[in-house]
Amino acid sequence: MRAILLAAGLGKRLKPFTEAHPKCLVEVAGRTLLDRHLEELTKCEIDELVIVVGHLHDQVRAEVARVGAGRLPVRFVMNEDYKRGSIVSLWHARADLKGGAVVMDADVLYHPDVLRRLVEAPFGSGFLLDETSEETGEEMMIGVRGQFVRKIARRVGSDWDLAGETVGFFKVGDADSEILKATLEDFVARGELDCEYEAALDQFMQQRPCGYVKVGDLPWTEIDFDVDVDKARDVIHPRIQQMLGA
Repeated sequence: MRAILLAAGLGKRLKPFTEAHPKCLVEVAGRTLLDRHLEELTKCEIDELVIVVGHLHDQVRAEVARVGAGRLPVRFVMNEDYKRGSIVSLWHARADLKGGAVVMDADVLYHPDVLRRLVEAPFGSGFLLDETSEETGEEMMIGVRGQFVRKIARRVGSDWDLAGETVGFFKVGDADSEILKATLEDFVARGELDCEYEAALDQFMQQRPCGYVKVGDLPWTEIDFDVDVDKARDVIHPRIQQMLGA
């Protein structure tokens, strides 16, 4: 299986750091998020990593050259329109969905089992769900009815069998990859370039059933603001280390 890492965006909410560095180069305990992604993807036996780059892309390429030797094959896809919505980044990598892929936001620190659960989940396409999170309008939430995820948005409400935050990782199966590709192409053809790629996922799941696996028992955090960096360094990383017995 291939992994697609979305690392092109400006990360405007994390200025001034992101004025000089891509967000995936935030360091936690002396290692960048990108370095950690490479390690965990290798452990999950991912065959290839495609990194969509844009903002300060030379630094991302340099970091892969520095830490990626002997891990897994890496290709880069350039998104020249990285100032637009994240949907454009996934659209640029649409051909790499074929065969099945794990799509990942690059700004996440997580326990290794978070990624492993998604890769090993029995469903073809689906999400990670943190059932302990509460909706505030900042998080990307998913709503479940029956066995399947039916909605993804910043706000999904409470009228669900289960609702929670999604980690920012999504798996698409080979059988569903052409439908997701066509959905992305439809958004871009309509000129909807300033939305998040989750808008396309929301439309996609109306055509294809998407499963989920819970990860509320595992430490993880998305990094958007300075306070998230502090949380990653002071709370989440120590919890990960404790759980791993490191």
